[in-house]
Amino acid sequence: MEDYQAAFLERHTDTETLKPLRKIGAMHFGGITIECLLKSIICNTVSGVNTEQLRTHSYMEILKQHNKLKYRIDNFAEARKWLDQVENPMGQHFIDLRYSGVEPDESSYKLWLYAYKSIQSWLIKQAAQL
Repeated sequence: MEDYQAAFLERHTDTETLKPLRKIGAMHFGGITIECLLKSIICNTVSGVNTEQLRTHSYMEILKQHNKLKYRIDNFAEARKWLDQVENPMGQHFIDLRYSGVEPDESSYKLWLYAYKSIQSWLIKQAAQL
């Protein structure tokens, strides 16, 4: 079985190591970091979750496995906005950034970084309450 908690911690380290020198890499790994955090929360708070249902990079598909967390995100517009900014930086899905050779401008990166830190912190707080 996958160890999403360990993957979250490792991808977070990757993201922190890459910023700000390799912004596109940090954004790509940041998206993976949040994906692993979501999957970890689900595996730790929903009994009997089938990891096959988590084999997606879509945050909304992942959240379908946890009604309570999805409800919280759907009802907190700022969290939904942060999640979207991390999942789709520069107008494309974070997974597709691996094929991008264009670094984001400073303003786009700072907007993404704020969203990344905000959603990560918010999700960790939610995990403690679920």
